Amino acid sequence: MTDTALEVVGTIVTNSGAAMRAPVLSLITLANLLFPGAAALAHGSHSPQTVTPASEQRSAPRDAPSRTEKVSVEPLGSLDLSREFAALQGRVLRTRRITIAPGGSVAWHQHQQRPGVAYLINGSLIEIRDDGSGPRALRREAGDAVFESSGVLHGWRNDSDQPATAVVIDLVPQTQP
Repeated sequence: MTDTALEVVGTIVTNSGAAMRAPVLSLITLANLLFPGAAALAHGSHSPQTVTPASEQRSAPRDAPSRTEKVSVEPLGSLDLSREFAALQGRVLRTRRITIAPGGSVAWHQHQQRPGVAYLINGSLIEIRDDGSGPRALRREAGDAVFESSGVLHGWRNDSDQPATAVVIDLVPQTQP
């Protein structure tokens, strides 16, 4: 397991609630134990430059980013979960490294059956997030783990003068771009 993956797992274990921690940690552990080379394999149906699916993008509220720009996406691997769990037919565990350059952003979007965790490796970002009580700005720093469940509306902005990089692990439909 890479140092980055170990940092992500450590953060999940120490900073998240049991309800969210157990399934994500189990999937990460299973993927690494059963398929130690899985990080080298990219799932063919996922475009490497897609940050969020077009179907999840929404009109941005004030102060939230309306466009995705100055973002690079590096696929780190994926695992077809339908081979692992009958209940997860048609789902993929996907891992990507996403870097947002200074002045860059990820457009406002709503997660739809795409739960995940973003672990910020370096830099800092402003996340505009609405969990149902209205949009609010949250500063995210290196070492933060941000959980993204269905229904969450959010976008990211890099207002700093340094790139910000996160490892993002999410469960996606096999057909999602």
